[in-house]
Amino acid sequence: MDAPKENQGGNHGHGKLKGWIGLAAGVALVWVMASIVLPWGQTLPHIRPVMEAIADSNVDTGTYWYSQCENTAVAQMHIRNTLRNQ
Repeated sequence: MDAPKENQGGNHGHGKLKGWIGLAAGVALVWVMASIVLPWGQTLPHIRPVMEAIADSNVDTGTYWYSQCENTAVAQMHIRNTLRNQ
């Protein structure tokens, strides 16, 4: 059984560069999604009524999505009733 080779010479910096490029690409992808794709998605015909109901009801969307409290149930009830009555 051969021992693993620690350093094979000239390939040491290649892994770091690849890692930094991957990190930069990931950050760029998150930025594009947050600033271009998601705002555009709010204008789609199936999404627009939900977005308008949330804005009209002053629903705290952070509470709606990230907690299991009474505010979540109230927000969901408001959105569903608004969408039914349109």
